[in-house]
Amino acid sequence: MIEHLDALSSLADLLGARARSAGTLLIWRTQIRSVHRVLVQAGKTEESSTATSLGHGIQVFTPEGGTAFASRDDFREDEAAVLLDRALEIAASGTRLGLHASPLPDLVPERGREVPPAAAAFERIDLHGVALRLAELEAEIAAQVPGVTLKLSYTADRDAWRIFRSDGTDVLYVMPRCVLRVQATARGREGPHSVGCSLGGPDPGLPWDEISVRRLLQRAESAARLAQKLPDAPPHRAGSFPMVIDYALAKGLAHEAFGHASEADGYRSSILARDGKLRIGEEVGARHVSIVDEPVPGDHAWQPWSANGIRRGRAVIVDHGRLAAGLADPWSAAQGGVAITDAARAESFRNPPLPRMSNIRIEVGEPAAAPGTFESYGPEEVRDLLAAGGVLRRHRRLTFLSGYAGGQVNPATGDFVFQCKAVYELSQDGIVLHRPAIFAGSMFGALRSVREAFGPLRLDALGTCGKWGQNVPSSGGSHYFVVLDPDPTVRLGGA
Repeated sequence: MIEHLDALSSLADLLGARARSAGTLLIWRTQIRSVHRVLVQAGKTEESSTATSLGHGIQVFTPEGGTAFASRDDFREDEAAVLLDRALEIAASGTRLGLHASPLPDLVPERGREVPPAAAAFERIDLHGVALRLAELEAEIAAQVPGVTLKLSYTADRDAWRIFRSDGTDVLYVMPRCVLRVQATARGREGPHSVGCSLGGPDPGLPWDEISVRRLLQRAESAARLAQKLPDAPPHRAGSFPMVIDYALAKGLAHEAFGHASEADGYRSSILARDGKLRIGEEVGARHVSIVDEPVPGDHAWQPWSANGIRRGRAVIVDHGRLAAGLADPWSAAQGGVAITDAARAESFRNPPLPRMSNIRIEVGEPAAAPGTFESYGPEEVRDLLAAGGVLRRHRRLTFLSGYAGGQVNPATGDFVFQCKAVYELSQDGIVLHRPAIFAGSMFGALRSVREAFGPLRLDALGTCGKWGQNVPSSGGSHYFVVLDPDPTVRLGGA
């Protein structure tokens, strides 16, 4: 795979010289991606597939501010030259049409190469062996929690890019990703209910990694037991309550509510901006709360360079309660009044890049300790942890929202709607399980109500971020648990 990208140097020189002679900036994005999938249910292989895609995208920028994008599903030299010429024509015609011009930014040429060791292991993936291993894990989970229907899936994704610019930039990176997912379904008097869990890592040998498998089995057994209990659980009453959210739901809050609102291509309508510029310095949350986005090595959403060939930076979006940065590319940063982080990502060579998050998290100052692993905390352990930390002395009852099951936000208003996997009412008198409920409200109210956190940062909450028809891996998290004081703008739906 990588050798095919290595062989593109001479073609890159040809296209770069052609673009320079036309007085334009060229960004040439080349990609080869292979995805392996296996799905097992009831001990049988329901799917086993491998798909590979390759090609290149040409984007040109004229000194007058015109731009054009074109792509092809091959690396043929003659066709690439024709494609570049056509893109140059379109960029020039865009200027004549009177479209909004974006001046060329001052870019510094970069050269680099990052290929994690796990990338080589993709050449040795044995899908039949993976299916047998998933069947073994399925049987082990079923033995611990009989009576549930299980689905186990494996996805190994090796995404390799080489990005050239006509200013001499040449960066190559490979993003290896492997994800194991378990879905458990059980039926009660009120019908069936499903609960899922996942685990990720860069190595396609994940199903045989002892530590990872132990963690997955813990998560899967908890999900299966929860699936058995939820169909007959009562609904929670609606209202504003003191709440505890886990790191997965905190990641959803950071990603959906603040992350998207801080992306520079939306500043004309974002609640975080005024007159098209980010409201840098304004207070948006509690003083001990920060939101950080940055690529984390080995992470599901790791990407060392942007789709523009610029080293991806760390963005402290909220710094101790104040808005401090946005997610911007070189063309949107100046307009938005923020620094270049370069947050540009693209799903494939067929897509122009968009400002996007990578690994985003909520950090709370001076978190309290939470011994052990996150998986060792069921609702009883969470209650005991909060009782020892004094939270149950401050609030007689706490509503614990466990897990993240999707959601959305309106960046123009800052209103969010999330779904959790389960709701528990915690008190000194006991623990009551409730059905999942809608967690909704104002992102400012939610960040303002954060009181404290327990445990170290946990950043492996996996997801897929959709925007303008492009889907890219996302991840992030927070401390194990985050406590929110009651706020009238933050509510839990229910009976």
